[in-house]
Amino acid sequence: MKMTKGMHRSIGVQNAIFYLLFFAVVGLLAFLSREFHFQADWTYGSRNSLTAATRALLETTNQPLKFVAYVPEDAALQEQLRKLIAKYQRVKPDIKLEFVNPDLEPVRAKQDGIQYAGQMAIHLGERSEVVEQTTEPVIANAIQRMSRGAERLVVFLEGHEEREPLSDKSTGLNQFLSTLERSGFKIQPHNLVRTQSIPHNARFLVIASPQKDLLPGEVDIIKNYVEQGGNLLWLQDPGGLHGLKPLADVLGLKISEGTVLDANEQLHAVLGVTHPAIVPVVDYGQSAIVEKFTGSQSLFPFATMVERNPVEDKNALAWNTQELLTTLPNSWLETGPIDGAVSYEEDKGDVLGPIAIGFTLTRLLEQPESASAATTTTVANPQQERQQRVVVIGDSDFMLNSSIGQGVNLDLATNIFNWLSADDNLLNIQVSNAPDTHFAMGETASFVLASFFLIVLPLSLIAFGSLIWFKRRRR
Repeated sequence: MKMTKGMHRSIGVQNAIFYLLFFAVVGLLAFLSREFHFQADWTYGSRNSLTAATRALLETTNQPLKFVAYVPEDAALQEQLRKLIAKYQRVKPDIKLEFVNPDLEPVRAKQDGIQYAGQMAIHLGERSEVVEQTTEPVIANAIQRMSRGAERLVVFLEGHEEREPLSDKSTGLNQFLSTLERSGFKIQPHNLVRTQSIPHNARFLVIASPQKDLLPGEVDIIKNYVEQGGNLLWLQDPGGLHGLKPLADVLGLKISEGTVLDANEQLHAVLGVTHPAIVPVVDYGQSAIVEKFTGSQSLFPFATMVERNPVEDKNALAWNTQELLTTLPNSWLETGPIDGAVSYEEDKGDVLGPIAIGFTLTRLLEQPESASAATTTTVANPQQERQQRVVVIGDSDFMLNSSIGQGVNLDLATNIFNWLSADDNLLNIQVSNAPDTHFAMGETASFVLASFFLIVLPLSLIAFGSLIWFKRRRR
């Protein structure tokens, strides 16, 4: 085919149009990449993105949030911190980040409580806190503490062989309570014989399943505390009330001495449990404590039944009582001893499920007009402060170190504490770590691994080296 000048001119025009369109598309893509951003986190557990709990926490904070990093003039370090805080700014765009050289501005560093370079001050409204690590749990816990406005004091009754809040044994509560302390709670054991009153600044009192009878005077102190509007968390295991029946009468509740059982072997296989006294709960009430637990299960070892007292008691206060936790229909309350094979026996007093094992109680308190006026100036929601709150659960084992990690036990326990301390905006906000940051190895595997690297591998290298040396020497 013969190429004419017209064809050459046509091809040149086509090439020009092609390059023009090509550069236009490249420029358009560059513009779109600048205006629109897309990121995907493919790491296990999405550890390079904020967890849903942290995002929810940021969305609930309506005060200005600012990070002040006291670091030297280091471009690489500052860029790393910018990328870190950018994750928070994508959720809350008004978050600010500032870099301050503590050597050049020592007065400002002292005002923020900075002790040395590398620390970061987090400001939430008028409150601030210094952190030494920039991991998500550390930052989220600091924001959660500041959002409370003040430290929440929680007193645990002691002196009657209750569950020990500070014990790290399997029967203690240290694992759960240490998490609460990092988020703004202060835990304090309290003996009524030593101090004949409950601290007025306590958010609520915890009675964690006493095993010895309380003195009548101690019971009177607790009754007066409740009657005067104090919040209460009462955890009661099977086996008797140990002198606390007057408190149950004031609450208008009846707590059984039997144990809730579920002998469904297929259910045990699904849950990975072997004892019939470990019962699941998947049915929750209407309380804000369990509002988002639909479809989740919590496990309660050795629980007992809690029910409204059908007898009208003149000592009972006017409570708004709601069921909080209910077991499955195939469970029952075993009133006899748990020995060998167990089964539901109606003629022996057993009660067929579903069994209620937890209740919430609320009532509005009448306050003097002067007190209400004072409250209005300091509290955003005075109605919430005038509401007395009580939680009664026929089990304490679900909070123990041995059980707190099962199901949604940790979330449930945390929500109970937040609700009783009137921190409703923090309900259902718990910070979790990436699921693969901890490596656990059994004793047998550890022994085999150590033997291989410390004995087998060195001896093998020596043997092979000696063999090679011997062969070369013979040559």
